[in-house]
Amino acid sequence: IRPALGEVMDEQLYDDLILEIRKKSVQVTGVLGTEKCFVRKSGMKFHVDLHAIVAGQITVKEGHDIAHKLKDYLRNEIPNLGHVLIHIEPGD
Repeated sequence: IRPALGEVMDEQLYDDLILEIRKKSVQVTGVLGTEKCFVRKSGMKFHVDLHAIVAGQITVKEGHDIAHKLKDYLRNEIPNLGHVLIHIEPGD
């Protein structure tokens, strides 16, 4: 019962998955790093909220395009991901 209760209570139980997401994220062109990464399980899928760091001087459109590439890449590389929300953060 304890693992199921942890999922319901939104405990951070997915450190290995978060590490994998972070490692794969920096493989996408334009992603300099990551900040916050939250994972929540819903049914058989994992929903991700990720803050990706990009160059601060790029346009909004370029940041938007990078976010879409990152989302698609993560969902292709990690099949059990459901919804992936990418927040773009400007790097120094």
